[in-house]
Amino acid sequence: AGRYRQAVSRASTTAAKALFPRALRGVSDPMSGFFAIRRDAVARGAEDGGLRPLGYKILLELAVRCRPRGVAEVPFAFGERHAGESKSTLREGMRFLRHLAQLRAGGDARLRLLAFALIGASGFLPNLAALWLLTGPAGMHYVPAEILANQAGLLWNFVLVDTLLHHRHRAERPRGARLTGFALLGNADLIARIPLTMLLVSTFGLSPLPATALSLVAVFFLRFLLVDKLVYRR
Repeated sequence: AGRYRQAVSRASTTAAKALFPRALRGVSDPMSGFFAIRRDAVARGAEDGGLRPLGYKILLELAVRCRPRGVAEVPFAFGERHAGESKSTLREGMRFLRHLAQLRAGGDARLRLLAFALIGASGFLPNLAALWLLTGPAGMHYVPAEILANQAGLLWNFVLVDTLLHHRHRAERPRGARLTGFALLGNADLIARIPLTMLLVSTFGLSPLPATALSLVAVFFLRFLLVDKLVYRR
């Protein structure tokens, strides 16, 4: 094969596999036009947001959106072109980049972000209510109280996210694994939130309740990205 075709293929494959390491695991050449896929996998992808191919990279579209449960490959040689014309034009290259961006963002990413925001906002209530009880009537210091209160908001958010937002992806992982991953990520942001809360309390004179509320807002977008990509593997 010509060096140009090989270079374009390798660069495209590297970019795609870097963006979708899980979806393209076991697929050595997602740019290939020679493949077969089970109908039930295509039907599953069509139900879950639909298929929106852009350009000629149909295998890439199917692998990312349909997530086939198993991949098997039959090797073949990348030979010289003897007929037809190459589709490796600048226009197709730009279309390929748009396709990658479209796949990475997800067709319903904005809706998921809005839903996640509403669920996260509702989770502020049990979190802040627990914090008020622990720092007020219970007389606990606000740092350990924030750690405990975070569990109330975290459990509330998990039930809603798992039931309403990602119900179509629950079968991919057991409930215990989903809850564990959600809890680990939900508590990991305490590493950023507690120092921020302490800064707001000690430097800016805020009470623990509004300081905690501000820290929850500050880490919201990071939590959305981590939950979306790692727990439910979107």
